Amino acid sequence: MKKHFFYIFIIFLALSVHAQNNQKSSATPSPYDPDILKAFADSLYEEGFLTQAEGEYKRFLFTQTEELQNNANFQLSLLALTNIYKKQNDTNGIDWLKENFYDSATIPVKEKMNFTQACFIFKTRSPQDFSLFEASFEQDKKNFTVDFTNLIDTSVLVLHNDIGGLKNQCARLSITNPDYEKLNTLCVNYKTKSPGLALFLSTIIPGSGKWYTGSFGAFASSFLTIGSFVAGTIITGNQTEWKSWQPYVFGTCGLVLYISEIYGAYQSAKRYNDAQFRALCEATDKLYEKEY
Repeated sequence: MKKHFFYIFIIFLALSVHAQNNQKSSATPSPYDPDILKAFADSLYEEGFLTQAEGEYKRFLFTQTEELQNNANFQLSLLALTNIYKKQNDTNGIDWLKENFYDSATIPVKEKMNFTQACFIFKTRSPQDFSLFEASFEQDKKNFTVDFTNLIDTSVLVLHNDIGGLKNQCARLSITNPDYEKLNTLCVNYKTKSPGLALFLSTIIPGSGKWYTGSFGAFASSFLTIGSFVAGTIITGNQTEWKSWQPYVFGTCGLVLYISEIYGAYQSAKRYNDAQFRALCEATDKLYEKEY
């Protein structure tokens, strides 16, 4: 009889210990629990610890099965990572995010990813890279907002320097969207200078190529300087009957300056055109900042 009571006591004790262990384990959730990972990542993000938050968001994303990827926490984590990469100017980060989770994202999240990537790629000023980027979301483009698609189309026109198409685009958009008024004004006033014509003018009259590109001061300086060397060559040549070294030194210096002036006029026209293009790009950058 005593043995039976002893066995019953042992079984009761074992059950009590097991119950206590279960209670402890339920009271202390695993640090790898998805909800805890998400909450911890959010707290790091709110405190500004972006690099640490990035790591926790990634851990959370990889704990989610395909069935769970449509839930709000998953989509919010994708948005948070997108914002982190935007703030850090991390091109590789947004590329990684699109490569691994783009298909699992909802349409608004996809648009945000593409908006961030568009901003990065546009800053490279590469029309080829931007066209390839645009082609990568061609199927989703029809589902994105009008503001986004308008900005993408405008960016393509700017980078390809399609001034005719850009004028039509900005004239249409500036009617309903005042953000495009600056870009529209630049398109209306957009003018380019011919480097070939600038070179030709400076060949005929030294400095006139720079006057053509808008710098009268450079024209006056070049014309007077080269003219002085030409005059010095002729005067010293006549005085010494071209038997002294002086006219040849004046002539050589004048010739070097003349050749430099021709090349400078050509480059001046190119710089003028680059400045016009750069102004369009900077106005488009402002659109990205405002729209985003």
